[in-house]
Amino acid sequence: MKKITSILLTLTMLLACVAVFASCKKDNEDDNGLNFGKELLSVGSQLDALNGLVKGDADIAVIDSVMAGYYMNSVDTFKDYQVLPGVVLAEEQYGIAAKKGNAALIAKINEAIIALADTDYKTIATKYGLATETLVKADTANPKADATDASWDKVVTAKKLVIGYTLFAPIAYTDGDGTDAELIGFDIDLAKAVVAYLNEKYNAEVAVEFIVIDWNEKESLLANGSIDLVWNGMTITDERLAEMEVSVPYLANKQVAIVKKADAAKYGANKEEFFKKTNNAIIIAEKGSAGEELVKPVE
Repeated sequence: MKKITSILLTLTMLLACVAVFASCKKDNEDDNGLNFGKELLSVGSQLDALNGLVKGDADIAVIDSVMAGYYMNSVDTFKDYQVLPGVVLAEEQYGIAAKKGNAALIAKINEAIIALADTDYKTIATKYGLATETLVKADTANPKADATDASWDKVVTAKKLVIGYTLFAPIAYTDGDGTDAELIGFDIDLAKAVVAYLNEKYNAEVAVEFIVIDWNEKESLLANGSIDLVWNGMTITDERLAEMEVSVPYLANKQVAIVKKADAAKYGANKEEFFKKTNNAIIIAEKGSAGEELVKPVE
């Protein structure tokens, strides 16, 4: 009898271990590596993320508040969509980036923006509805002022400053159609004003060339010299500070969630509720963006 009891006890323990193992295995299989949402779609730009949301590819788009404010209020395509109130996924700051080692170029960019703080910088920000997001003041320090590398001299010699950007209103976008289309936006106008200031101060003849880039390739394009600067609402992170030369923070931003107005109530009224109520949601974000990293952290 004792032998039978012992065998039954052993079998019970084995079955319990199998059940626990199966349960653990299932949990691991269900772990999608995301901070929230059941699936992440990564697309080429933040505008692609918004358009994907409208097409029904996803339930929630994670984008910059600077962009959300423009598109939700100015473009009829997105009239049925909104920023989730109370759900701020991250607060951040924008910076302008050059290749690591090209500190002198960034020093000149810093110098010009600081010099224009009370004039063009402020005027351009007001023009694009970003006056409350500006960060540079006339007394802002230039941390790279002592840089002595040849990066600025090379730009002067080439008479050209190549800036990489993506379409991202009100930061950079086209106004008009066809041959009449004009590239405008806060960063576009500010870059032109900065170069005009530097040309006048240093008796240079630098022209600005804007090139549309794949945002996910910005680091490699800087590294191989295809572009001189990434100037396109780039979020400053510790990783980017380590891998690039980055300007002083020049614009404040937040990461926000965009949803259909009809669905807004089901995702909660704050970030904590949002995380709990998005288990079945498909999230869409720009590849290589701060928004994507919030959904699925870089490994």
